[in-house]
Amino acid sequence: MSNHCCRRLSTAGFDLMRVSMKASKTGTSVQIAANRTLPRRFSNLRCACFFLFFAAMWIVIPGVLAAGKKKPPSDEEALIFWHSVGTENKETLTDLIESYNAQKDSIPVKGVFQGRENDLYLKILSQEGSADIVELPVQYLQPLQKKGYIRRLDTFLDQRLTGDIEPKFWDSVRIEGGTFAVPFYYSVHTLYVNQHILRIAGARMTTGPETWEELFSIGMKIKENAPGRAPLFIPMENASDFIAFVESYTGETLMRGDRAVVYSKGSVQAMRFLQRAVYTEGLMPPRLSTDEGVGLFLAGDLGIMLRPSTMLVYIESNLPYDMNVWHLPSWETVGPSVFGKCLAVVRSNQKKEREAFRFIEWLVGYERAINWHTHTGSPAIRSTVKESLDLLIFYEDNPNYMTSTVEIESGTVFRPSYDYFAVSGIIEHALESIMVNVEDPDAALKKAQEAIDALR
Repeated sequence: MSNHCCRRLSTAGFDLMRVSMKASKTGTSVQIAANRTLPRRFSNLRCACFFLFFAAMWIVIPGVLAAGKKKPPSDEEALIFWHSVGTENKETLTDLIESYNAQKDSIPVKGVFQGRENDLYLKILSQEGSADIVELPVQYLQPLQKKGYIRRLDTFLDQRLTGDIEPKFWDSVRIEGGTFAVPFYYSVHTLYVNQHILRIAGARMTTGPETWEELFSIGMKIKENAPGRAPLFIPMENASDFIAFVESYTGETLMRGDRAVVYSKGSVQAMRFLQRAVYTEGLMPPRLSTDEGVGLFLAGDLGIMLRPSTMLVYIESNLPYDMNVWHLPSWETVGPSVFGKCLAVVRSNQKKEREAFRFIEWLVGYERAINWHTHTGSPAIRSTVKESLDLLIFYEDNPNYMTSTVEIESGTVFRPSYDYFAVSGIIEHALESIMVNVEDPDAALKKAQEAIDALR
């Protein structure tokens, strides 16, 4: 090519770059500037360059944007974590999983909600799908261990973890001398109190009543002086609600050890008390589901409600009124039942088991334990967390956390040795007969006891 032609091409290239710069500043003036600057024989070159430029941007830009987003792990490349953490705390768990996945040197974890505790347990037993880690109630641990579904963890554990969690929580996950899970979070049942309604009713109290009859009297005041508001809600949809209420009402323990006792003079009286509150005095809405009761409380139309301590933050952050948390009556006499959740590793290959435990160890670590406690209301079970100066300051501004924190220290972890799944189903059927069909509690509980004894 002659020097003259090279100079023309070089000039054309420079002018084309000048046209591009002009385009970015003046938009529609590009065509005029191009016509004035470029020779005609280079118009095709100009069009080709513009086409290639925009085609390249069409390919490159989506890739750059996608690179900024972390692709969710597939089931094949992630540890699958089955859990039954409900709406009230699912966001907190999801945030923690995402924080773990942000670490570059770990296999990502994919959390999968499996519905209620019973639904999760049945899915594990059925072997539908595959999980690497499971969060489940401690009372379901033993059946899974007997079937060989979960891995013994003693070789993974070290003193830093075992020495920082009280022995009674470790005892709840030990079977025949082996440790088959790590304690995660534990809860007790408490009374959530809308002080705005109590103030209207002239029944405002800073501490709870000592007996259920005193609580009944508070409900009568709400009924008389705060019309349109439901005074009480003591749900009876599952075995844990039944255990917490009846033990508090009677001052006696039940369903612990190797035998479930649901039929007694005290338990019959307790259920008749609830029937009177619902169907005689109208202190509780009849046939109200637990979710409906929580919704009624959050709407400001319910005075006092029985629910687990794990719902503290959810309820407190969604209720537009002053709220207190009370101990159940007689809690000091009997020592409340503490219901626990643990983290277990499903049997697999050595690499997956090791990585699964690594996630569990991280999840129950000091910083995450504080996060879980302050963001859910579940009492802290690690000694270093409970002794944290920051947490003591936190309690001064958030006294409602102290109710369950105090109770869990004196309570007994509920982990029976009988078939809890079968027993809980029998109890739920009895509760439906009593609270929905309004059958005689004596006959319903006696029938339930006979069915439970037949399981042995």
